[in-house]
Amino acid sequence: MSNALSIAAVTAVLKVLLENGLVSDPITASVGDVVVTALPPDRISVEADERAQLNLFLYQVTQNRNVDWVSPEFRQRHSRINGNSRATTPPLALDLHYLLSAYGAKDFQAELLLGYAMQLLHKTPIITADIIENTLINASTTNISSVFSQALIGVPVSDLAVQIGQIKLSPEFFNMEETSKLWSALQTHYRPSATYLASMVLIESSHDDYPEGFSSVALSQPNIEQVMALSKTDQVIVGGTTLVIRGKQLRGDVTRVRLSNTEALLVPQDIKETQISLQVPPNLSASVQGVQVVHLTMSHTGQMHHVVESNVAAFVLHPKITASVAQIQDSNDNLRSAEINVKLHPQVGKAQRVVLLLNEILPSNPPVGYFFLVASRDEDTDVITIPVNKVKPGTYLVRVQVDGAESPLHKNQSGEYDSPQVTI
Repeated sequence: MSNALSIAAVTAVLKVLLENGLVSDPITASVGDVVVTALPPDRISVEADERAQLNLFLYQVTQNRNVDWVSPEFRQRHSRINGNSRATTPPLALDLHYLLSAYGAKDFQAELLLGYAMQLLHKTPIITADIIENTLINASTTNISSVFSQALIGVPVSDLAVQIGQIKLSPEFFNMEETSKLWSALQTHYRPSATYLASMVLIESSHDDYPEGFSSVALSQPNIEQVMALSKTDQVIVGGTTLVIRGKQLRGDVTRVRLSNTEALLVPQDIKETQISLQVPPNLSASVQGVQVVHLTMSHTGQMHHVVESNVAAFVLHPKITASVAQIQDSNDNLRSAEINVKLHPQVGKAQRVVLLLNEILPSNPPVGYFFLVASRDEDTDVITIPVNKVKPGTYLVRVQVDGAESPLHKNQSGEYDSPQVTI
């Protein structure tokens, strides 16, 4: 499994890239002899033994979720090189996170070296397969006693370079807190440093480990990053709104959407790799709702089976209301009591918490607003009669909260809220 060396190969390429740049750069005249290493920072000699040095340390490996962007042709080429023409599983895609630190016992040595190294890496944002191949050939022949050279014995370097493909190198800028956490975890003396991301490194099996006749399914984990309304002018989600689900790897063989943590699955209107459109069902309850993308597969008998599910993302489904007032009566201190009749869409469940909010349209000083907790109900309903009392005479905007989800207000052409409203 030759491309198990991919991680070490990328580190070696970056190390040699820095070394070769130092040889041809006049900076060595000002800082003296410089050594480039790829060691854990706690292995670097500091204090009295400190010397001019650049160190490249792989401090973290994370999964790259964009493996589906790798073309089928590239996968087939990998499979042929690995002798696994039947492989269907996408390669393991990794991001490599590096800490580049500079050392020096004299004034400005560390700063000069770090600036040089960052300039060099900035000039080389893409490391091509040709650069990787040439670097690996040199690394395997110049120092044959090194651990990496020994690991390359018997490995076709050109094939390894093709398997790695190309590497995109970009800086990752940390704030002071993140930098402090990283160096604290390393348990060593802090030195001027920068962090870099090498993306993406592919690793796949060199042999098909499945028995003959066994069918494997490549699991592509969908990931939801954002849920929003389709309309850019009105971001409030109500029944009938076209919901837009954005993320990565959302398209499956058969793609469905689950709302409200139920087993019922909905068919989307439109499915793309990074976006799914779905109309919110009219009978979905107003509240905070969960949404999940589900990938299914069809068996040879024609039945659908769950394969993989995404993370659960949340959105707020707001109720729509109309309101009217009845039974207005005088009460003490020139205040009023009345009944507010509210029709809601969708209907409200008997166990849902409902609150009525009234806000004076032409506010006095201070502005007048009222909050009324609605009594529980014996059954689900779409019409609620809410008694209110001790209300100052006036015209009020009406809102209802259902389990915290608030009904929207309408704006007129002047941008002022004007409905729904009642006059008491």
